[in-house]
Amino acid sequence: MSLPDRNNPYHFNNFLQWRQKVDYYADDPFIQKVVRHFTGSEGKTVDSEARAVSVKASFRWRDFSDSIARPEKRPFILHYDGHHNRIDRIVRPLETEILEKEVFSEAFFADKTSPWVKLIKMYLIYQNGEACVSCPITCTEGLVKLLEKYADTPETLKILSHCKEGIQGDFAIGAQYLSEIQGGSDVPANVLEAVQEGSTWRIYGTKFFCSATHADYAVVTAKPSSSEKVALFVVPSWLPGNKEKEIRNGYTIDRLKWKMGTSELTTAELTFNGARAYPVGPLEKGVANVVGIVLTYSRLT
Repeated sequence: MSLPDRNNPYHFNNFLQWRQKVDYYADDPFIQKVVRHFTGSEGKTVDSEARAVSVKASFRWRDFSDSIARPEKRPFILHYDGHHNRIDRIVRPLETEILEKEVFSEAFFADKTSPWVKLIKMYLIYQNGEACVSCPITCTEGLVKLLEKYADTPETLKILSHCKEGIQGDFAIGAQYLSEIQGGSDVPANVLEAVQEGSTWRIYGTKFFCSATHADYAVVTAKPSSSEKVALFVVPSWLPGNKEKEIRNGYTIDRLKWKMGTSELTTAELTFNGARAYPVGPLEKGVANVVGIVLTYSRLT
């Protein structure tokens, strides 16, 4: 029987009090058993690393994640500074910037980090949802795997090192810009143009759905002039020395998407007007490499 009660006694307090104390790893015997079963001789190290990162993910980082997911904390774009210089500054909450710095300092892709340690760290961090770090982590892994296979110039090797080992404690963030307004996820339908000017490549045109827009580097699909084949490029958001000056690398952020979900993650429409780009892998193998390497690794994690 359910009688009317104007003072409905139902509440979530007991659940919330329990949730506040949950450690994602220490309070999950199943995941501990999985670690012991699969990691073999690495078991003690993986367990120790998991316990350390779980304390951060379960409490401090969880609280940051809850805060930045609030509607009033959505990122926004500041197109011009006070002197009418185009800067396209992405403004994010301080909690997001602190969280991002601390999470990427875990050095997921460094040579010292074993695959098992990387996996358990990602698993525990992902318990907090997007939080403007989950997508960038997976995108960065796709960029790292691509460059580990094909980086062969001073520029691409430096980008690889920045992503893996960091520069003075700053670990680079990667993104993937594939989608265009006319084709969505149909990458072969891309029309973004890549133009070779001497030894330099530049790209021209638009991309329609670009997540992790705050990243340092992006994997970008584009077609070389007069070619029907999609090639793959790495495009820095800023050329050396220009990040502090807020001078972007030959592109504009036209607008940030207003999304129902993962609103804390920046997603934008971009226009490239001669952005410096570094070709990665054979020009005619862009689709194969973006699917076989970039998307495969990033979707697995």
